[in-house]
Amino acid sequence: MFESQRKFIITLLFIALIITALGYGLFLFLIPQYYFPHFPVIPAFLLLVTIMVHVYLIKSSESNPRKFTSKYLGAMGLKMFIYMIFLVVFLFHNTAHAVPFLVSFLVTYAAFTLYEVISILNYLKKDK
Repeated sequence: MFESQRKFIITLLFIALIITALGYGLFLFLIPQYYFPHFPVIPAFLLLVTIMVHVYLIKSSESNPRKFTSKYLGAMGLKMFIYMIFLVVFLFHNTAHAVPFLVSFLVTYAAFTLYEVISILNYLKKDK
């Protein structure tokens, strides 16, 4: 369990670094008019939430596999609620950068969610 979590966290950190570097490159060289200084907050926030949810899901799959589906759905619902609060708070305070913020958030969210789902499925396949 610990080794798979460590691998997940390292890979997720790598994905966050790639997204941050690509975002900076895109904002600084291709579309500097859309740059906003809070861009690194997006990958950092999603990284922390994704790691916490993943650790919870791994632990719940080990304790009672029969309840895993309901715990998975609950964790994803809570994660979506946390993301919605994050979006609303940011957009309420900084409406000038709404479009680049939302595009950056959606790209980062898609990358993290794709990796998280693949990782959970691989872990559950190995567990059986």
